[in-house]
Amino acid sequence: MPSASPSRKLKSQRVTLREIADAAGVSIATVSYVLNGRGAISADTRQRIRKVVKKLGYRQNQAARAMKTGRTAIIGLVFPNIENPFFSSLARSILNEAEVNGYQTFLVDTEGSHDRERKVVAGLLEHGVDGIVWFPVDDHDTLAGAGVDVPVVVLDRELSGQDLVQAEYYAGGKAAADYLTALGHRRFGLIEGPQDVGNARERSRGFVDALGDESMLAWRTEHAYSMHLSAEACGRLLARDATAVACGNDLIAIGVLSTLASGGVSVPDDVSVVGFDDISFASMISPTLTTVRMPFEAMGRQAVRLLLRRLAEEKEGPRSRITLGVELVERSSTAAPKAV
Repeated sequence: MPSASPSRKLKSQRVTLREIADAAGVSIATVSYVLNGRGAISADTRQRIRKVVKKLGYRQNQAARAMKTGRTAIIGLVFPNIENPFFSSLARSILNEAEVNGYQTFLVDTEGSHDRERKVVAGLLEHGVDGIVWFPVDDHDTLAGAGVDVPVVVLDRELSGQDLVQAEYYAGGKAAADYLTALGHRRFGLIEGPQDVGNARERSRGFVDALGDESMLAWRTEHAYSMHLSAEACGRLLARDATAVACGNDLIAIGVLSTLASGGVSVPDDVSVVGFDDISFASMISPTLTTVRMPFEAMGRQAVRLLLRRLAEEKEGPRSRITLGVELVERSSTAAPKAV
């Protein structure tokens, strides 16, 4: 019987840690640390090893690994509303960073419910996740006293005792106000996000503080993070008391653009509009939306790295707080006000 070809032999052989280590130029121990999510290994080295693992077609026996290490290499990702493009963009960056580091991700949607928040986290723990990246519904800590015994990294919400990754919301609100006043606007409308959420309060506070004179606000109203505007918000917009409108997020801003267009109000000729987040739709609608860009990619990357660092340390320590910068992106929904 003819012998198998070299290529067939190579494919039938199980790739070893030694082969991965030799190809990546590291020790077997380093490869093991990376595959098992342990050790203080640099991000560059982890990525290099992951590329070699993929190239050589190495597959871990996850069941055997879990029995040996007590780890499943699975992260739970808990979001309040995955239909919101904000969360889709953020989830993508978390999934990518987790994959680079050899972790799978279970994504669950709490649908804005505290009750469901508790239930889905309990479910993740039952499935043996190693840690959780959590974007809470609001500033209420629904997991306090819930017996969560794995590391948790919180996104966006300031919760006591939890590792945190957030953005500079106050600076973003200030940047929007500074930009509009530099264009010459002096009468503003503000449709702010839900005020039971800290980041919404900070966006508004930064905007109002930057104006320096609250009398420059022609009107101000609170609104859900939704493009479906309330009757009050629509009435305020169509009264045309303001030459510029700042919005708590891009979904609200898209609703504003639609309402103004339906009412025969031209943007930016009659009214300028600024959003917040820079979701993918912001550059696709007409007019394209001037907005404050959130650091989605950096937030996701930092959240996963912070969680893995906590897992690798296997000890309690001071909570970490990472705050990332934002930037204003100028597009066609804003212009100088018409001369009176």
